[in-house]
Amino acid sequence: MLISRRPLLLGAAAAGFAASNAFAQSAADFMGEWFGVLNLGAQQLRLRLVVAEGPTSTLYSIDQGNSAIPVGTTRIEGAQLTLDIPVIRASFRGRLSSGRIEGTFTQGGALPLVFQRGEVAAAATEVLTQARLAALRAQVGSPGMGAAALNRDGRSVAFADGLRAIGQPQAVTTSDKWHLGSITKSMTATLVARAVEAGAVSWNDTVGGVLGSAIPDLRAEYRDATFRHLLSHRSGMQANIEMADLLAFPRESADSRADRIRYARIGLLQAPVGPREQTFTYSNTGYIVAGAMLEAKMGAPWETLIQQHVFTPLGMTSAGQGAPGTPGAYDQPVGHTPGPTTSNGGVVTIPMIAHPVGGSDVTDNPAALGPAGRVHATFEDVFKYLAAHRDRTPFLSAESWQMLHTAPFGGPYAMGWQVEGDRLWHNGSNTLWYAEVLVDRGRGIVAAAAVNDGRAGDVRPVVGNALVGAAQAVA
Repeated sequence: MLISRRPLLLGAAAAGFAASNAFAQSAADFMGEWFGVLNLGAQQLRLRLVVAEGPTSTLYSIDQGNSAIPVGTTRIEGAQLTLDIPVIRASFRGRLSSGRIEGTFTQGGALPLVFQRGEVAAAATEVLTQARLAALRAQVGSPGMGAAALNRDGRSVAFADGLRAIGQPQAVTTSDKWHLGSITKSMTATLVARAVEAGAVSWNDTVGGVLGSAIPDLRAEYRDATFRHLLSHRSGMQANIEMADLLAFPRESADSRADRIRYARIGLLQAPVGPREQTFTYSNTGYIVAGAMLEAKMGAPWETLIQQHVFTPLGMTSAGQGAPGTPGAYDQPVGHTPGPTTSNGGVVTIPMIAHPVGGSDVTDNPAALGPAGRVHATFEDVFKYLAAHRDRTPFLSAESWQMLHTAPFGGPYAMGWQVEGDRLWHNGSNTLWYAEVLVDRGRGIVAAAAVNDGRAGDVRPVVGNALVGAAQAVA
């Protein structure tokens, strides 16, 4: 099923670790201070782990304000160390070997992580070239990949490699449209800011105040949730509605307002995952509720509003909804998923399956999920949007830009963005595509990278490397 994916955020989402081998003589071998680097592709987060008698431990995210992340349970069993970190829904399982704790960190997805004595620095990423992009794509076997970057002085790079669709001859180009998935969320937040400045809504409008008449049976816990709670994933709402409910929504619709209200009602009847403001849960449902609130206040579908108030003013002529392209033409990249595993003479292969527009296959999430993740656009138009955030242009007031780029209730997640100092980042996938964008305000750089490959866990590191490499090419 196609659900917009959440970003992997240390200290704000879900994580975990797994291990390798070793010979620890006693628990004392684990005591003290350890350092490691969590490679998220576009981001490399330095971690410090302090293990003490008990055993107890504390994890620190050096690159996120050196914030302390309390570990709920620390278990040492022979050579194995297991950390359960419920505050970020994370865990780590590792083994001590040759003075290193080698393991796996799982937070929504599993990533390798090695701790060692002595502080370590994040490894540098190569400057992106055409050959480097081709090598990255080949590394994971994605059908097509693109990456580009632009600096404030106008210097740019753009690379593309591979095919728009497996089994078709058309190559991807640097002017193709890519599905952006959950990168759409910051666009929805930007739309709210535009609506606030136009006097159509208020940041403090509540779910109950706006949708209470349409959804009179919504749970009391959500009645006072505002746009600020919904857009920063601090409303207490669950991440998604049940799959059986989601499957009932149409894939395309000329006007999704009624479907959005129906979706919002299902979500607003679900039990909260925790107290409002105190609980971070990356919630697609929260963004659909925010979209329904905008529609109720402004009298038009979210798709019309985002076009009128964000895309058109910024000159984003390629921006649209759903999978890009003309049915049967292969004039844009096509999303792909892994096919059934086959074995021939002991050689196991997993073919990629194309999902062309206009065919019988599913090509995107239901239309009701628009505010959470259905936008596509070219890199050129994505940069028009990213540059507005980078330069804090008159498109919005200084106060609105500050609102969008600040986590209102703590942590690293603001309004549709993960924020690290003067950097903004987000990723997105509908399980057929994967994309990442970066806004580096300090260096004056914007960058984007994408693949028409839905294996987010596999492609995330290489797409992140392409993203950072493109940014370094214009630094």
